[in-house]
Amino acid sequence: MMDDSLRRLVMQHAGMGELEEAARARGMRTMYEDGLVKAMQGLTTIEEVLRVTQEA
Repeated sequence: MMDDSLRRLVMQHAGMGELEEAARARGMRTMYEDGLVKAMQGLTTIEEVLRVTQEA
Protein backbone atom coordinates (compact mmCIF):
# COMPACT_ATOMS: atom_id res chain seq x y z
CA MET A 1 0.00 0.00 0.00
CA MET A 2 1.36 3.40 -0.95
CA ASP A 3 1.60 5.55 2.17
CA ASP A 4 2.88 9.08 2.72
CA SER A 5 6.45 8.01 3.49
CA LEU A 6 6.70 5.91 0.31
CA ARG A 7 5.08 8.68 -1.71
CA ARG A 8 7.68 11.09 -0.32
CA LEU A 9 10.50 8.78 -1.42
CA VAL A 10 9.04 8.57 -4.93
CA MET A 11 8.74 12.36 -5.12
CA GLN A 12 12.38 12.64 -4.01
CA HIS A 13 13.39 10.29 -6.85
CA ALA A 14 14.75 7.68 -4.44
CA GLY A 15 16.53 4.70 -5.97
CA MET A 16 14.83 1.34 -6.46
CA GLY A 17 16.82 -0.22 -3.62
CA GLU A 18 15.69 2.42 -1.15
CA LEU A 19 12.07 2.16 -2.30
CA GLU A 20 12.09 -1.62 -2.07
CA GLU A 21 13.67 -1.55 1.39
CA ALA A 22 11.07 0.91 2.63
CA ALA A 23 8.19 -1.04 1.07
CA ARG A 24 9.42 -4.36 2.50
CA ALA A 25 9.70 -2.74 5.94
CA ARG A 26 5.97 -2.03 5.59
CA GLY A 27 5.14 -5.64 4.64
CA MET A 28 5.42 -5.67 0.86
CA ARG A 29 5.95 -9.03 -0.84
CA THR A 30 6.88 -9.53 -4.46
CA MET A 31 4.41 -11.27 -6.77
CA TYR A 32 6.70 -14.31 -6.70
CA GLU A 33 6.78 -14.42 -2.89
CA ASP A 34 3.03 -13.91 -2.66
CA GLY A 35 2.51 -16.60 -5.28
CA LEU A 36 4.58 -19.09 -3.30
CA VAL A 37 2.46 -18.43 -0.22
CA LYS A 38 -0.70 -18.95 -2.27
CA ALA A 39 0.74 -22.16 -3.77
CA MET A 40 1.43 -23.49 -0.28
CA GLN A 41 -2.18 -22.65 0.64
CA GLY A 42 -3.40 -24.61 -2.38
CA LEU A 43 -4.83 -21.54 -4.11
CA THR A 44 -2.58 -21.85 -7.18
CA THR A 45 0.24 -24.01 -8.49
CA ILE A 46 3.99 -23.47 -8.56
CA GLU A 47 3.81 -23.75 -12.35
CA GLU A 48 1.33 -20.87 -12.51
CA VAL A 49 3.47 -18.75 -10.17
CA LEU A 50 6.52 -19.33 -12.34
CA ARG A 51 4.57 -18.68 -15.54
CA VAL A 52 3.41 -15.24 -14.44
CA THR A 53 6.56 -14.13 -12.63
CA GLN A 54 9.40 -15.25 -14.88
CA GLU A 55 10.79 -12.69 -17.26
CA ALA A 56 10.10 -13.36 -20.93
